[in-house]
Amino acid sequence: MKLLIVDDYPAVRNMLKSMFGFLFEETAEAKDGIEAVELYKKHKPDWVFMDVKMDRMDGITATRCIKEFDEDAKIVVVTLFNDGETETEAFEAGAYDVVSKDDLTRIRDILNEVV
Repeated sequence: MKLLIVDDYPAVRNMLKSMFGFLFEETAEAKDGIEAVELYKKHKPDWVFMDVKMDRMDGITATRCIKEFDEDAKIVVVTLFNDGETETEAFEAGAYDVVSKDDLTRIRDILNEVV
């Protein structure tokens, strides 16, 4: 399986990679939504962990673009913004699920549901 981690903070990307990277054969990283869309099209990962607030292109827009390219894409939006509006926007864009950065262990549960 392949994973794409998208976050504008290298420390967050590293943390997600250290927590979940061992579950995947390949892991790629992007610092914003534009890179995420480009890398998705190039590598077609099985899972994407997508931040929301980023420069150049936010995670909601990137999720929408990826889902237009591949309606089967599995994107987990990972965010500090635990408000209903962000969650609604993420699901409307096509997110598989939304996870708070305060509870990243939930990602393992999501992966176990599908794998």
